[in-house]
Amino acid sequence: MKSKLFGPLEEQVMNILWEAEKPLKPQEVLGKLGGDHAYTTIMTVLKRMADKKILKREMCGKAFEYCPCLEKEVFVKKNLSAIYGNLVNDFGGLAISQFVDELKNNKGDLELLKQYVEDSTKSNESSKTK
Repeated sequence: MKSKLFGPLEEQVMNILWEAEKPLKPQEVLGKLGGDHAYTTIMTVLKRMADKKILKREMCGKAFEYCPCLEKEVFVKKNLSAIYGNLVNDFGGLAISQFVDELKNNKGDLELLKQYVEDSTKSNESSKTK
């Protein structure tokens, strides 16, 4: 089962684009990446992500410029919501119990989950009384 939203190179590219103040050309992305990636590899990754509607691309001179379609937080929330929803729909309580088991080793995360559940329960109760 796929556990990440992106492959390693896609993730690096997205983080560069999310941090950028303006759309970037492939050469600019390549320059910020470091390493020994080929220009054509970066062009291919950018085009494929644009084809998947993850990036917007616009011709600027002789090269395309790329920028994310969504801000990082919005993108992650949207995709995690779909992932969690599918897991709970497909596996029910097993998915929920496994999620909680993963948090057991980190007291901070477990406390955050408890607080979120409490806040969510209070929010639901107050909306029912209105």
